[in-house]
Amino acid sequence: MRFVLPLVALLVTAGPALADDSTRVAPKEPTGAPPKAAAPEAGPALRFAWPSPSRVKVTERILKKGKRSVVSYDAVLSARSGGGYEVKIDKFQFLEMEGRDLTQGPLPPELKAAAAIASALPTLVISADGEVSDVVGMEEVIERTTALVPEEKGMRDQVRRTLSQPAMMQMMKQRVGDFWSTWVGAWVGADLAAGEKRTGTVPMQLPSGSVDSQVTMHHRGSDPAYKGSVHLEVETVLEGEPFRKAMAGLVSQMIQSSAAKDQAPDIDKMLKSARRVSTVEVVTDPATLRPYRARMAQVTKLLMEGQEREEREEREYSFAWPTKESGKRR
Repeated sequence: MRFVLPLVALLVTAGPALADDSTRVAPKEPTGAPPKAAAPEAGPALRFAWPSPSRVKVTERILKKGKRSVVSYDAVLSARSGGGYEVKIDKFQFLEMEGRDLTQGPLPPELKAAAAIASALPTLVISADGEVSDVVGMEEVIERTTALVPEEKGMRDQVRRTLSQPAMMQMMKQRVGDFWSTWVGAWVGADLAAGEKRTGTVPMQLPSGSVDSQVTMHHRGSDPAYKGSVHLEVETVLEGEPFRKAMAGLVSQMIQSSAAKDQAPDIDKMLKSARRVSTVEVVTDPATLRPYRARMAQVTKLLMEGQEREEREEREYSFAWPTKESGKRR
């Protein structure tokens, strides 16, 4: 149980990428809202047009649970038999941890375990228009993960059962797809004009049910560092009783898979409130949705029996695309 509870806490603070429809289209004005005066004309809808195959070197800077790290990897896109594409992560490497250079000398044991899991990351299945439609290869990830759990007092079997639960599998799939949603998926079909902002209420499908989210999409113009680029941002807020109930149901379902029924805590009673604010932004090529840089930030606050728990996570991505002329990265 001691091992499983931190794992659950980690996953429930993850942003749902596969199930989150809120960032895939620009939100509309609520029904009955008065029309805006002199509203800007919509720009051309953004379309996914990465060349296939594509390989881009990604540097990711991470803030999670108060610790900072830097990793790098290649994102490799290729055509998929039957249509669409697949994306795999290749050449994963830890570069820094809390300012320490990890490219010299052996990795600490805990980072070796993380690298072993990262090397078996599942494959994203991408639709023809650039959205995540499935994640395949989760079974191998679960096997690699459970192999790193100490084999004592049935702990390994307990973790395997927890990870194999349908709700947990969906959460893990969503988590795996977060990076693509931030880079590409959130922006497919967006048609805002420069400077335009749209706000609306959009249903979000969580594993434990559908809840309404307040979504604001903002076109911040171009980034002078990248000629012809567009800078886009989406903020999503989840809060109120429906979200609290959804979070309580999700945590309860996961804990019940690893504890005797008479020992499982009453999470619905313990969880007094829940709120999550997620922000994703990208500077990208509007002709292809090939990103130059991207960022994801998320703050989740859970009030459990008078004690507030805050989970904060940030990820910043930079991309080194090969040039057409020389094959060198830029």
